[in-house]
Amino acid sequence: MLKRLLVVCALSLSVAPAFAAKTTPGPVIMDRVLLDRYYSGVTYFKHGDLEKAIASFAGVALSAPNDPLVHLSLAAVMHEHGDVDNAIAEYRHAIQLRPYDAFAREALGTLLQSQGQGDEAIREYQQAIQLRPDVPLLHLNLGIAERIAGNQDAAIAEMKQVLQSYPEHLRARSQLAAAYQDKGAYDLASQEYRRVLQHQPQNFSMLYNLGSCLLSMKDYSGSADVLQRAIQSDHNIADAHAMLATAQSKQGQYGQAADQLRTAIQLKGDRSDWHAQLGDVLTKEKDYPGAIAQYREAQRLDPKEVAPAYSLGYLLQLTGDLNGAADAFQQVINLNSSDGNAHYNLGIIKQKLGELPSAEHEFKQVLTLNPNDGGAMINLGRTYLLHGDLNTAVSYYRQGLSIEPTDPAAFLELGTVLTKMKDFTGASSALDSAKALAPYDRNTLLAVANLDTAEGALDRAEQQYRQLIERTPNDVKVLQLLADNLDQQGKGTQAIEVYQQILQANPSSPDAYNDLGLAMQRHGELSGALMQYKKALELNPNMVEAHINSGNVYLAQKDYKSAGDEYQKSIELKPDNVLAHYNYGLVLTGQDNVEGAVAQYKEALRLDPRYSNAYYALGLISQAQNNFQDAVSNFRQYLTIDPNGPYSDSVKTALSKIGQATGQPVDAATSASAGDGTIGGAATPANTAPPVAPDRNNDQQLNQTPITDQSNRSL
Repeated sequence: MLKRLLVVCALSLSVAPAFAAKTTPGPVIMDRVLLDRYYSGVTYFKHGDLEKAIASFAGVALSAPNDPLVHLSLAAVMHEHGDVDNAIAEYRHAIQLRPYDAFAREALGTLLQSQGQGDEAIREYQQAIQLRPDVPLLHLNLGIAERIAGNQDAAIAEMKQVLQSYPEHLRARSQLAAAYQDKGAYDLASQEYRRVLQHQPQNFSMLYNLGSCLLSMKDYSGSADVLQRAIQSDHNIADAHAMLATAQSKQGQYGQAADQLRTAIQLKGDRSDWHAQLGDVLTKEKDYPGAIAQYREAQRLDPKEVAPAYSLGYLLQLTGDLNGAADAFQQVINLNSSDGNAHYNLGIIKQKLGELPSAEHEFKQVLTLNPNDGGAMINLGRTYLLHGDLNTAVSYYRQGLSIEPTDPAAFLELGTVLTKMKDFTGASSALDSAKALAPYDRNTLLAVANLDTAEGALDRAEQQYRQLIERTPNDVKVLQLLADNLDQQGKGTQAIEVYQQILQANPSSPDAYNDLGLAMQRHGELSGALMQYKKALELNPNMVEAHINSGNVYLAQKDYKSAGDEYQKSIELKPDNVLAHYNYGLVLTGQDNVEGAVAQYKEALRLDPRYSNAYYALGLISQAQNNFQDAVSNFRQYLTIDPNGPYSDSVKTALSKIGQATGQPVDAATSASAGDGTIGGAATPANTAPPVAPDRNNDQQLNQTPITDQSNRSL
């Protein structure tokens, strides 16, 4: 329409006898033939026959080359026809002939601006304003050009010039609003958009831009309301649905946001960012399969986009697909090798997969990118800890915690490692820091108790356990640890009371009855212990431990028949149970079935070649049979495996006595008391067999707190 108006303007000026009274060089007087041809061009233009219009105007221009209005008309028609380069040339020619024509410069500026030649357009607009400062509307296009060029302050000034003369000029006001929005003055932009909407309440562009401003101002509710109005005005604009989804997501309305994004994608399915945004919304709704599908589609649409690949890796890691997550983070690294978070998360995954060299590599890559990343140092420590390199692990833990001293799990792990290394001072310091950060953390307090136990401060460990039980009275694991602690302190009666408390918390647990039975057995209450084992077997007839422990009570009472039945049942249920074979061998020894006993001891050793007590028992049998060579061999095996074991003094005494009996010294004689040892065949195997080693279930002190499962890093 603008180009047609330019032609009409040219026509109106051509009515004068002199076509260009002030042009250079000299005035041009058209004859009737040229005027007819000129008006034919006008007629062709009005009827849309642009080629004939161009031909007519071009013919006139050849005959009247110095008439600027002819060149203006030809430029306008060429512009309409799409011949932009020649149109610009004609405008320049016209301006050269009549340089004071402000409107010709305005027209040229508009065409230059449409071609992206903003700087030249601005110069033409400025020239037009200098020529006609009395025409406020000339400031409009200059303001638009300044805005496009990024000169927002200049654009705002030009639009205000227009509005000062024409306050209701909606285009100028909308452009002023846009300039404010580009500048980040969203409140001022919103005011101007609202003024336009007072006149055009259904103007989609104004509603959309106002919604965008309100979203930037974090007025999410207001933004959603305005964008819904925009969609009512035109529901086929995908961007409006996507922006409304953003406003709804910010308000926690994830279901509605997902619906809007699906609509946007239905209208325009090639936007990878919308698929990724839908993935984010579905993640919030915990629809992880749906979110993963959207992230994958975003990747398919734009394989070079990092964010969807990162989000996919994060979600796959969260849902346990570690291999898939590793692939996704590797893709992020392939796209951007300096993404430290991707290296970090890949390191976490490799650590969980047990691929420790790869984990080490990734964490070191993080440190190459950021030498002060405390989290990477801590995880390097974890990696070396899992690898068994405790000294290096401690070094990295300490470096990392010096940078990030707010990680209670890392202090806990460091304290646990130092306890294992018997650096009790360092362990105490680390665990104190863990307690300061997480005063009531169960694992930390257990680690402190474990440190107290390692230092021999059983009374302090007891207090730690009791403090934990005050907060969680039915914590069975802590109750078991307390009972063990009391046993170690010789507080058998109190230990039994704690086991009874465990039983109250787990009345249907066969393990609880078994553990109570063990405590009573250690306290010499054999009948009570046997009763507890039987209750355990009532709940679980196939509980191997309870059968073995029942057999141990019978064996202590020299009821070999009952003991043998229990051990045989244990072997039937679990043929590879070493202790069952060993203890059954003791029964057979007591029944003078030496051949059977030897077979059971040897079976125990076949299952566990380092089960030292079986060598001791075999040594005693060989000694009783005066088979000194085998006795010496078995005793030596015992000392090799367990040089400081409970029977080591007895073994050394026996070896010394064998040497005396044979006249051939065996190793060096010791001054240890005979204990359970024998001399030659003077004692029977039944009287010299080692004490029963009672089996138990879930009765071990916690020696090390498990490594804490670490979270990955999100975007």
